[in-house]
Amino acid sequence: MLQNVPMGRTTYRAILQLLILIVPAIWLSVARAELGGDGASVMADVAQLHGVMQTSNRAPIAVVTITADNGVIVREFLDSGGLVFAVTWSGPAVPDLRELLGHYFAGYTSVLSALPNAGRQRAIHVVMADLVVQSGGHLRAYSGLAYLPARLPAGVAPETLR
Repeated sequence: MLQNVPMGRTTYRAILQLLILIVPAIWLSVARAELGGDGASVMADVAQLHGVMQTSNRAPIAVVTITADNGVIVREFLDSGGLVFAVTWSGPAVPDLRELLGHYFAGYTSVLSALPNAGRQRAIHVVMADLVVQSGGHLRAYSGLAYLPARLPAGVAPETLR
């Protein structure tokens, strides 16, 4: 039979410390801002990039700008429903595209591997039915854009996503 045993202050402290360590780890492993993802998960990218977040509204979209500690700037574009429909990046390095493209990454890499001289091109332009990726640059000056053509809000052109 279980008995009610009063917990001391040390036990509460230990439980609190455990929760402080576990809850963010679970949250970060589940929530990922990515193309087609929920805007509430943008905070995971801020943490992953060790960045600072700034938001702005450009009706009919919201833009979250993340400035990473390594100088990379990532912009995530959300529609009125909170869906991430486009992502841009610029800076001295290319961010983790596996994280930014989410489940679209596998299709993107398969198209890349089929390109002639794969891996040796400075500029890449991949057009798929559900994804467009433009990427290019040179040492310490990279930039790119990835978007979901079917999810672009009315009146928003890909050229304006910078």
